[in-house]
Amino acid sequence: MEKKEIKVSDLVFTYPGDEDGAPGFDVLKNLNLTIHQGEFVAVLGHNGSGKSTLAKHFNAILLPTSGDVVVCGINTKDEDRIFDIRQQVGMVFQNPDNQIVATIVEEDVAFALENLGVEPSEIRRRVDDALKAVDMYQYREHAPHQLSGGQKQRVAIAGILAMRPDFIILDEPTAMLDPQGRSEVMRTIKELGRDYGTTVVLITHYMDEAVQADRVVVIDDGTILRDGTPKEVFTQVELLKKVGLDVPQVTELVYELRKEGIDLPLDILTEEECYQALKKLISEKVKA
Repeated sequence: MEKKEIKVSDLVFTYPGDEDGAPGFDVLKNLNLTIHQGEFVAVLGHNGSGKSTLAKHFNAILLPTSGDVVVCGINTKDEDRIFDIRQQVGMVFQNPDNQIVATIVEEDVAFALENLGVEPSEIRRRVDDALKAVDMYQYREHAPHQLSGGQKQRVAIAGILAMRPDFIILDEPTAMLDPQGRSEVMRTIKELGRDYGTTVVLITHYMDEAVQADRVVVIDDGTILRDGTPKEVFTQVELLKKVGLDVPQVTELVYELRKEGIDLPLDILTEEECYQALKKLISEKVKA
């Protein structure tokens, strides 16, 4: 049985130089990474770090200059299998308006399935299931332009979900959304993994989104700087700041309090964890 994973081995990607003979620029440098079935992985990195370039290798939008990317046993360099790869790996981008092609929500979600020649009864079932999965079924007959940014992005996710891919790659899907839209999309992303077993790779620059993942991969200058659980990664406050990244606000607060001599666990990531730790500390002080 084939492994449902994306395996990146010694990946180098070089953007070519200009016509004047300038040398090319290595965006990814001997990068190694495996995304396992069922994971929710957040990929972090400052602008220009290579995170979006990496994402585009996962479904062969870009191909390696050297090294390999293997998706469910298929090498992305195999031109005859590109269609198979893209059925396995769906992509959602920053701007949902660039992915919505129809004038009615349910027609947009059905678009790719119709092009694949899927039976009408199966299309109907998949469209309904996908819209219900992203909590947009009640808007199935609406015009996309009447929706909010968060709702449009959830329709875009439904369009990918209807294809039944093993992996969904989301390249900064909340970057253009307001806080409510971001919250809606993040809730949907988490439900995909929990309820449907979909493997999710989220490219983001929002630390509060990365905290919600099972695993965080930090890319810096085309290489992997850190790879671990959110607690393992975000305890490296000074390292992350050194490469131009923030940490979750609560982690930043705890870091500053610890510098002032207040004995709090360094691996606090959420407001609730911070509240409980402070409550415990105060209680111990009172008893003393």
